[in-house]
Amino acid sequence: MRSLGSRHLPVLAEDDLFVEAGEVPGLLREVALLRANLDLIAATTERPRGVAERRHQLESRLRNIEATAVRALESGAGVLIR
Repeated sequence: MRSLGSRHLPVLAEDDLFVEAGEVPGLLREVALLRANLDLIAATTERPRGVAERRHQLESRLRNIEATAVRALESGAGVLIR
């Protein structure tokens, strides 16, 4: 993800992620970037599951993050992802 330019979401590999209200649009851009490269990410992510299952799991998580970020953007809040 970092090689694609993502700076917020890779934090989740090691810690909780808090995105300030002013950075939420950037988080949404990252989600869109990762969604556009989902096949590549799923193929290069090492997990015990197959590529299709990893893709589905990543897509589901990105959808949840996006929905949360949209709600935060609408209300002027930040985002906390654990």
